[in-house]
Amino acid sequence: MKKLLFICSMVALLAGAFTMQALANTDDNTLQTVIDEFEALDENVYTPATYRLAKMEYDRVKALIDDPNATADEINAAIDALNKRITALRVRNGSESLWKTYENYFEMGNIYSGPGNLDPSNTRGLLTSTHFNSLTAENHMKPSLLSFGGAGEEGTFRIYEGSDHVSDQFVREAQENGITVHGHVLVWHGQSPNWLNGGTNGDYTREQARENMERYIKTVVEHFDTYYPGVVTSWDVVNEAFVDGVSTIPEDANWKDYLRQGNQSGWYKAYSNGMVEGEDPSDFIYDAFVFARKYTDAKLFYNDFNMYQDGKSKLTAMMVKELNERYKKEYPEDPRQLIEGVGMQSHNYIMDTPPSSVENGILNLLEAGVDLIISELDLFAWFPWNAQPTGNSFAGYMDLRDRGIEHIIGSQGTEEQRNYWIDRGITNGSEIEVIQAEIFAEYFRIYKNYAASIDRVTFWGLNDMQSWRRGHNPLLWNSDFSPKDAFYAVSDPEGYLGVDPYYVKPVPASKVAEIILDYNDMKPAYRNGRNGGNFISDVARLMGPKKYFNNEPHSIKVGELELSNRAYRRAVFDFLKSHPVMEDKIIIMPPDTFFINSMK
Repeated sequence: MKKLLFICSMVALLAGAFTMQALANTDDNTLQTVIDEFEALDENVYTPATYRLAKMEYDRVKALIDDPNATADEINAAIDALNKRITALRVRNGSESLWKTYENYFEMGNIYSGPGNLDPSNTRGLLTSTHFNSLTAENHMKPSLLSFGGAGEEGTFRIYEGSDHVSDQFVREAQENGITVHGHVLVWHGQSPNWLNGGTNGDYTREQARENMERYIKTVVEHFDTYYPGVVTSWDVVNEAFVDGVSTIPEDANWKDYLRQGNQSGWYKAYSNGMVEGEDPSDFIYDAFVFARKYTDAKLFYNDFNMYQDGKSKLTAMMVKELNERYKKEYPEDPRQLIEGVGMQSHNYIMDTPPSSVENGILNLLEAGVDLIISELDLFAWFPWNAQPTGNSFAGYMDLRDRGIEHIIGSQGTEEQRNYWIDRGITNGSEIEVIQAEIFAEYFRIYKNYAASIDRVTFWGLNDMQSWRRGHNPLLWNSDFSPKDAFYAVSDPEGYLGVDPYYVKPVPASKVAEIILDYNDMKPAYRNGRNGGNFISDVARLMGPKKYFNNEPHSIKVGELELSNRAYRRAVFDFLKSHPVMEDKIIIMPPDTFFINSMK
């Protein structure tokens, strides 16, 4: 027995000796310093994912120190990795209210999925009312939810005077909470009952479909305007009329050639049946907007996905410009544009929707001279869309923070697609969470830069588990509504990325006008009866060095900083557009970089 104890003691001593030898070959001061540095950190100061990643490396260092088989190289590598994770920590600079953070830029929106979504007694309701001042119905204002009936039937509406449909409850709750509503959607090839257009297997004529379209649009928009006045401020009039996957187009492309045709769209099919000379199946888009303009004063949008694609965003801009020009000729007495904005759905993917593509899509669409909405924003973590490692069901759901290397392998697609993250050295979901947050931050830097032309940024959901693409973990909160790094990135994009914000110098109206006109290539001189002068200088003199324009001050105070007021610049822009001699010459509001004074 004594001999056995002696052997065990010697083994322990030898093991300890090997561990001491490994430690002796490390830099003891560096080792203790990095351990002390991490242990002194306050977890609550740093964003969840970046702290979690540092803690993983700390645990690895501690485990290696206690491992008799650990080599000096392994320990030194772990120390280096921990140092890097500590350096990469991001401070939690979360917004107390996202809509207040962005109130000088654009509205912040989210979705309404059912009763109780605005109830402050539950976590979802409290987060929604705290962070968002605009809502879009996820489903309850789509055609199949507001009416029903088969092909050849008159069609029955679920909304009427005194109705208490879920859409009524939604808009009423929004009204009571001072939240605006974006209507989604009036005319769509999907989720629409066949009584409207006969469906893709029907035989409606364009006249039948047109009559039903007018009846539907009139009934719906007048219902909400009458019983909840001023709440529904905008509508997606037409949704997803273009085909999928239009990444590029030839220079001579015609937007009408890229529409969903009769095998995909009942509207296109019906409008193809019974045409006379000069008519086209695409006319259903124009008619939809004309009817909407006839029956509501809400702002009218076209909405579609993959607008980051160069081809699709250019086609959409072509369509908007052509239909707006047609409307101006046919209804010259209406001072408003027919299509006043485009919704960029923005169901984006980490691996193929880079910020540069998003900005390019914005620039393409702004060429149409209309405003934008980022209408359905989320950011998917796996490729392709159906390759979620744990599937799309609630039963298989996992937060990103809980995903190890075995939980980030795609379930479908090619081997390259399934191993997308592993092939890039990613070993766990927390690393993906940081990448996702960084991309969200880059998006919001772009949105802020074009805020003069963006009405609203709407997230398509609150937490990952309740998302329509829950397997992709695409949103700002975890399943228990704890914030992900994405929340902190959206709250303070510059802070999360560790970059300097742009400080924008206040400028008088005349200077704003000069920059806008110059940007729109309005340089040619013209005679105005005063022996010379040019358009830019005359307009600048007209506007003068005003401190206020349309009751908007040209600057706002943010702490000690005096910044240019975007609402003021928008007021100047709107004035210029309405100037009698401007006509259609103003195409685009320049990005805020035109007003940059200096960087921090």
